[in-house]
Amino acid sequence: MNEAKCDKASRKHTIIAVLGIASMMLLMLVNIAGAAQSSNAWVQEGRMLTNSGKYNEAITAYDNAIEINPQNVDAWTNKGVDLVNLNKYDEAKASYENEIKINPSWEGKRN
Repeated sequence: MNEAKCDKASRKHTIIAVLGIASMMLLMLVNIAGAAQSSNAWVQEGRMLTNSGKYNEAITAYDNAIEINPQNVDAWTNKGVDLVNLNKYDEAKASYENEIKINPSWEGKRN
């Protein structure tokens, strides 16, 4: 009888632990999705600033996007474009190199 209670308690603890792990994984996925969305919002902000000719402010927006998601190819690309607009060619080259590291198939396809 006592052994049956221990088995039941053990199963209960296992279920609670599995649910806890599943909940943590779900929260991590939500955070990752939120970070990507936030990074893309900074890219959109940067594009608006670029269109207004505010290249330094746009670069700051792209840097914010990159800080959130260093794999955001659009942020690296657009940052490179604005650095060229500011005649900062060495910095632009570094930005494009980061872009190519993330997505090698983009090399040579930039307008």
